[in-house]
Amino acid sequence: MTHSLLRCACASLIAVFIGACETDITKHDPTYAHPTTVQRKTARIDVGPFYAGKPNPSDSERIDEFLAAYQTQGERPLEVTVPGKSTDDPAAREHALQLANALMHRGVPAEDINLYVAETQTKGTASVTFPIYVTSPERCGYTPGFWDKGHENAIHPNYGCAIQHNIDAMAANPRDLVHPREMTPGRSGARAYYVIDNYQRGKALPSANDLLQDYNFKISS
Repeated sequence: MTHSLLRCACASLIAVFIGACETDITKHDPTYAHPTTVQRKTARIDVGPFYAGKPNPSDSERIDEFLAAYQTQGERPLEVTVPGKSTDDPAAREHALQLANALMHRGVPAEDINLYVAETQTKGTASVTFPIYVTSPERCGYTPGFWDKGHENAIHPNYGCAIQHNIDAMAANPRDLVHPREMTPGRSGARAYYVIDNYQRGKALPSANDLLQDYNFKISS
């Protein structure tokens, strides 16, 4: 009976101790206090009529800049929407195909492009859109009250904010902060061995071409 009471008492003390240790992690860890915020938005460009199946020089330059953003910050698919009197409007469908060809000519795979005709009785402008990821850094440099009067041994509210702001700014594609890319194929095990072995011996690191002489087969162009 006494042992049971002792066990219950110890369990209660442990529960109280654990409860007392609970704290707001954002007050002590800047990575939690200033997390990266990535937003998924839509990038859009309006394109005027084509001439001889091609965009005018001004639109052509704008399309190039648009696709540069698509390659660095975008996500499939590219959606081409062209206004037409009906979904079967031959002129609208032709314009959509011309836009698709302009995109493919600039390196966009056909399977990454979706074509749509928006039925309307008024004049409109063709558009191209794609999902784009952007960071939304929080504002740094604020002082929310007398933080130095606290007794929680907490960090300054701004601590780590500028560092996280810089990390967000350096992300070439903010989408990588949400969905990491797939791993690339593994590197050559032979090269890894030579690099590490030579480094440990204080010898010069071999180039990729230097390793070919140690293979028991030839590589021809």
